[in-house]
Amino acid sequence: MIDVHVLGSGGALPQAGHTPATYWIVVDGEPLLVDPGPGALVRLAAAGLIPAGTDSIGTVLLSHLHPDHSLDLVALLFAAHSPLPVRTDPLRVWGPPGLLDLLDRFRSIYGSWLEPRSRRLEAGELQPGQALDVPGGGRCEAFAVDHPQDRLSGVCLGFRFLDADGRCAVYSGDTGPCGNLVEAARGADLLVVECSTPDELATPGHMAVSQVAELCRNSRPALTVLTHQYPPAAALDLASLIGASYDGRVVQAVDGDVFTLPHGTGDSS
Repeated sequence: MIDVHVLGSGGALPQAGHTPATYWIVVDGEPLLVDPGPGALVRLAAAGLIPAGTDSIGTVLLSHLHPDHSLDLVALLFAAHSPLPVRTDPLRVWGPPGLLDLLDRFRSIYGSWLEPRSRRLEAGELQPGQALDVPGGGRCEAFAVDHPQDRLSGVCLGFRFLDADGRCAVYSGDTGPCGNLVEAARGADLLVVECSTPDELATPGHMAVSQVAELCRNSRPALTVLTHQYPPAAALDLASLIGASYDGRVVQAVDGDVFTLPHGTGDSS
């Protein structure tokens, strides 16, 4: 089983119902915090997903290192420095090449304030094609996407999450159109994909409406969930716009939506 909690369905410009990236993805009972953007911990707590605070968080995945996808990593590490958490197994943080440099830069500013008190921090960099085993029989596979950066890392990632029964949920991260995303999403049970702008505001390294529609036609996921919406996109009926040229199932996410595989068990749509 895979549960995808969309707690941040917007981009870098926060708006009601569409705050910056935060995803809580549970694979066969094992929770993964994916792309903790600004306010991620507050939203997780408000949703009742971390009843034990930072002790509820075992693994963090970063698709890329832009602040709207990674800023609450600082808040998480600072919270874990408190004397109150008691969890003793490692806090695992995985991201693209450049993550270790980012953590070193954080330490140069905050020093020991970012050292978890009761547990060890284990950080690692994922290369495209690398996979992580998820306790319980699941798996997370990283693939490269097209979202150029000029700081810290030249590699941005998307993720394929697979449960023990082979169900597949794909998260695009931030990306423009690219063949790797088409292949990763082909036949997926769930595709969570950025739809940042309407076509007239299309931006390199991001997906506009017609580009998402083309992706869906080529990959045919069972369910497509649109996220990372900037205000001009969030104001539109994106599902209808994509539905004009694609006959599959599409949902425009808002903060708090939950999608479950197999479909129909707690699926908010």
